[in-house]
Amino acid sequence: MVHHITLLKLKSTITPEMVEDIMVEIRIRLLKIPEVLNLRCGKNIDSTNNSFDLKLRQGKRVDATSSSYDMFFSMDYENMHKLHIAHDNAIWIKFKQQTLDAHVDLLTTFHFEMEPGKDVRYS
Repeated sequence: MVHHITLLKLKSTITPEMVEDIMVEIRIRLLKIPEVLNLRCGKNIDSTNNSFDLKLRQGKRVDATSSSYDMFFSMDYENMHKLHIAHDNAIWIKFKQQTLDAHVDLLTTFHFEMEPGKDVRYS
């Protein structure tokens, strides 16, 4: 099982009401893709960015602007092949063009294998 996490830094013109609309849009569109399992999305509620403060106290130097994202969404896929199928889906392409490209300044994506002991070459 592959877990796909996307962190979003929204454009400065995005209002709080628009954030709510984007969250609804993520849920409506991405749940229509058959390969998408276990969709989650949310907005950043940590205005003080405590994770940045914690890393700073531990002696690590972190750039506050690069560690503060406005939103995230995450999904599970059976494997990387299913992820690629989902991203080739017309629904994903339309979502990317109309939602992500229109509202996002920075998008960071991570993929994690969730099964212990599984060789990631076969994910």
